[in-house]
Amino acid sequence: RRVEVATGAVTTLAGSGEEGDADGVGGAAEFHYPSGIAISPDGSALFVADFHSHKIRRVEVATGEVATGEVTTIAGSGTSGSTDGVGDAAELDGPVEVAISPDGSTLLVGSSD
Repeated sequence: RRVEVATGAVTTLAGSGEEGDADGVGGAAEFHYPSGIAISPDGSALFVADFHSHKIRRVEVATGEVATGEVTTIAGSGTSGSTDGVGDAAELDGPVEVAISPDGSTLLVGSSD
């Protein structure tokens, strides 16, 4: 959700409100207990630790001045585990927090185990 600081207006940027792990735009996307969030250094994307889906998700928050709300999975197969790999070949075990390096090239993920 997005809260405009100046007005207090709350809008949904991405997510249907249904539990799941579907990628998509805006309300077509699903999350399952999103917990940790980090913003890219340029402010164009959020990175979300999606706890119960065992994935790290990217949400496009700005293209110029327009938020797209496009959600894509960048890491995690959806199976709980600790297997190293690239993209959906990797396994995460309940990611709870995410931090991003100052240059935006690396995410550090904390998990429940």
